[in-house]
Amino acid sequence: MFKSKRYDDETLKHLQKVQMKILKYLIEVCEKNDLTYFIYGGSLLGTIRHKGFIPWDDDIDVIMFREDFEKLNKIFENNIDEKYSFINALNEETFPYTFSRLLLKNTVFNEWWYDQVEFTQNIFIDIFILDNIPNNKFKRFIHKWKSFILNQATMYAFIKFDNTSKFKKIIQQIVYYLIKITPVSPYTIKKECIKSFSKYEHENCDEVCDFPAVCQMPVYYKTDWLPPKKAKFEDIEVNIPKDYDKILKRTYGEYMELPPEESRFRPAPEKIDFGEY
Repeated sequence: MFKSKRYDDETLKHLQKVQMKILKYLIEVCEKNDLTYFIYGGSLLGTIRHKGFIPWDDDIDVIMFREDFEKLNKIFENNIDEKYSFINALNEETFPYTFSRLLLKNTVFNEWWYDQVEFTQNIFIDIFILDNIPNNKFKRFIHKWKSFILNQATMYAFIKFDNTSKFKKIIQQIVYYLIKITPVSPYTIKKECIKSFSKYEHENCDEVCDFPAVCQMPVYYKTDWLPPKKAKFEDIEVNIPKDYDKILKRTYGEYMELPPEESRFRPAPEKIDFGEY
């Protein structure tokens, strides 16, 4: 059964420092190639509330519009610094998620599911995608829920969950074993999921969605994001959404209020190794 390990302060600070190295490389590539990115999720909350990491946070989240992400993907396919690798969800068959990761080679960050996949888990930052949502309400409803179901099926197909409530664990493992006995491979499900996410990529749509955020499946107007603003994150300036207040309230409510002290932690990985860094 999954048990939550906790970071010691020194390890967490070291991890954040290494993640900043990855973020700086990503920003360098984006700025060099005129690509728009945004600090996102808990990292956006940290930017506004703490001017950097939430003190107990252990990852960095970035998000891009699909068009910019696809350009970034091509850049990394052809010319990525040898210290890094890039998972675009489809180029690593057993990666269980439908977002992407920029990883620092020769490091280790083994999440609880590390023994269920066939690739080495390195220290990383997450890169999410804002995909178009059709303006038509009926199409939007179908598109959101089809994408939601495929995204859930992708995770359940690759990982046997053992870290949730008993009820969720039963449901997730039923899906896991059902998929195992079907002729459809987990990778095929993942390909269909990415295809669904990007279905309206070339249509003129007013709204966008971060589909892997399955708890909220938040829908935003593109004008909530553009043009980006600059804000301080640790020792650098980063892009944040134009209407960051609206986006943060949608996700966190009264986001400037600190959570209860007992909630101010993140589970540590099974193993972490900083290598030469």
